[in-house]
Amino acid sequence: MTDTPPPPRLPQATQLPQATGPGPGPVPAPDPSGPASTCPACGTPHAPGASFCEACGADLAPGTQGRGASPTAYAAVISPAAPQTAPVGEESPLDVGWTGAVPSGAATGDPPEPTEPAGPAEPVCQACGEGRIVDGYCDHCGTPPPDPRNHFAESPAAWVGGVCDIGKRHARNEDAMALSATEAPGSRAVLVVCDGVSMATDSHIASLAAAQAARAVLDQPLPKGAGTQEAWAAAAASALTTAVATANDAVRAAVEEDVENPPSCTIAAAAIEDGVVVTGNVGDSRVYWLPDDPEEPARQLGQDDSYAHEQISAGMPREAAENGPHAHSITRWLGTDAPDDLVPHLTTLSADEAAAGWLVVCSDGLWNYCSPADDMRVLVRNMVEQVGVDASPTDVAQALVDFANEQGGRDNITVALARLGGQGSQDTTGAVVAAPEEGDPTDG
Repeated sequence: MTDTPPPPRLPQATQLPQATGPGPGPVPAPDPSGPASTCPACGTPHAPGASFCEACGADLAPGTQGRGASPTAYAAVISPAAPQTAPVGEESPLDVGWTGAVPSGAATGDPPEPTEPAGPAEPVCQACGEGRIVDGYCDHCGTPPPDPRNHFAESPAAWVGGVCDIGKRHARNEDAMALSATEAPGSRAVLVVCDGVSMATDSHIASLAAAQAARAVLDQPLPKGAGTQEAWAAAAASALTTAVATANDAVRAAVEEDVENPPSCTIAAAAIEDGVVVTGNVGDSRVYWLPDDPEEPARQLGQDDSYAHEQISAGMPREAAENGPHAHSITRWLGTDAPDDLVPHLTTLSADEAAAGWLVVCSDGLWNYCSPADDMRVLVRNMVEQVGVDASPTDVAQALVDFANEQGGRDNITVALARLGGQGSQDTTGAVVAAPEEGDPTDG
């Protein structure tokens, strides 16, 4: 039996340094007197036929171990594996000694870097109160969120505001509103209300397009000519006529396809500058001037384009005409099938006439329940007292919308208000608010 020759001795000049670090301690250099079945790199015994050292990972395959192997071949693996920390953000379970992601700054002792805040939580479903709206539907009950068009408010300045509401009976809000105002009371404002005709296709699109188009025209600076109130009022009246024509174009362009009942709507608008008021309307949306002074008459500015108005003009009592079978059938409107004459009914109030009071622009969803101007003045004053004399026009508009809904809300409701002159309400002794009437409108 042939004896196995001893492993080669490592020359003193090439002895490898003792490994240090976070491992279990220094690893001794190979023992020259050890048995042949030891690792030539670290000296750890191993089973015959092993292909690598279990201690240090050195390759023990034939040709790289035993007699004649160069010790420098194992220099890279002479130390046992030690835990390593990858650069921040690059940690991986594949790293040797990995124990989890290292927080930012942990390796250097610096405080952790702030993390990005989480995004806003999905809105809670208003139908069930449990699920959240994800991709347009509640993830608990499947109900979509309410259409923001169903109820919205605008408050462009402290003295101007409005509310547009779907009401109680309709499945869609076909009313629209567009307001603008500068901050100083009475300085400059535009109020536009449009009511989509319920029998027409996509009237909700028509009304919104018309309201925004008219506001864009009236929002432009108007020439004052000689600088008098009369000169501005004349320019405003011309601008209102242009605004109605532009709104009509917007309605016609709102839906490209030909339909049997094309989109259509009514319009009522007011422009205010330095206390002067110019109003105009086509259809049965209305503008009211409700002065604070009880000696001054409350007025509906302009007139309705409706079958009911024609009956009233012919001598029929207002109550009977406005509650007849075709009371809300309109005779003029905006749209592809509109009549040729779209010149609005224009009215001008001088700064003296509009010294103090409420200007109301509304759809028939409100005046259905309170039509005469005197009754509307009583109603508005009652709402002011209800919400407080310092309430904003938007608060008063909301109270008026609530009133209409309490009466049945049988139509969409839009109320826009401008407060001119002093605040507060006046004595309403002797005035009576019109009682709600039964029946549904057919148009407008």
